[in-house]
Amino acid sequence: MSNKATTFFIINQAEVNYCLAARASKVVFALVDPRDPYQQWIKKETPTKDQEGQPAFVLVNKATNETINHSKKIGPLGLVQNYQADDNSVLWTESKDGDKDFKYIRWVGRLDYNIVANNHEIHDGRIVDLAYGTHISQRWKFVADNSKDEQVTAPKTVTISCRRKEGFNLTVRNGTVVLAPADPNDTNQIWIKDVSYANRVKDQDGKQAFALINKATGKAIKHGFGPGYLVQLAEFNRNYLDSSLLWTESEKALGFREIRMQANTSAAFNVFYVNEADSNKALLTLRLRNDSSDQAWKFQEIIDTTPEKPSNQWDPSKADIFFDGGK
Repeated sequence: MSNKATTFFIINQAEVNYCLAARASKVVFALVDPRDPYQQWIKKETPTKDQEGQPAFVLVNKATNETINHSKKIGPLGLVQNYQADDNSVLWTESKDGDKDFKYIRWVGRLDYNIVANNHEIHDGRIVDLAYGTHISQRWKFVADNSKDEQVTAPKTVTISCRRKEGFNLTVRNGTVVLAPADPNDTNQIWIKDVSYANRVKDQDGKQAFALINKATGKAIKHGFGPGYLVQLAEFNRNYLDSSLLWTESEKALGFREIRMQANTSAAFNVFYVNEADSNKALLTLRLRNDSSDQAWKFQEIIDTTPEKPSNQWDPSKADIFFDGGK
């Protein structure tokens, strides 16, 4: 037996932007965040093998030192401290067969019991179960934690303009995202395009996700209620990876791009004109993509010397704020 113990993210095939995480002594799904030690698992090999000859292992959370276990019956997974060497409720094996390196993680005592998303539904905070079946949400991939070796893209300071209304930039007025005449001295028109916030999260087309944080207010653009509604602004907390703050972009002509919801790329930034003559009435909404100039945007990187509004830095000791009850 090898004494090797490697740290991994455990990614689900049904939703590759999600992995296993420990929150409040529960095993849940979380958006992949390489900064979060609560998503990192130490895979410790043991001398035990299952009936197919596959080697068994235990999964220990890097942040809490808790080990994944279960009650030896169908139901939610648990976490336990200081497991006993003869306790097979903490032992798991990988199936020999799989799909694109995604395999079933089975309990060593019953190979038809797999780790799975509850009701095959995956979202942040969703409880993870042990259950029968061979659903795609029961296949997993161990991805080694190479975050120390990764190059993290630095946030960019930008202005955001629309092809439909040249000479105007996105800004914040009275808590609403609107278009206003371009003003290089207006810090409300300056945005931080932060790719590192969601370093491993991509959309269905493989485009990298990012957050857009207003320089003056420190608030990020949020999906809101979705297509047909105004976008919203939300407090930006770097300690919590919030999927409702994630956007991706697709290239259009002349350097313009669509800015789309990461979770639903059919919805994009769209200008809504209540009154063409009043810039305060050019509001930012979400609409289904329609290839119009109202949905063509340009990021213009700028050199900004104004101080950024302080934001929370990553602090693992505060990671209990992640837990949302598993609803």
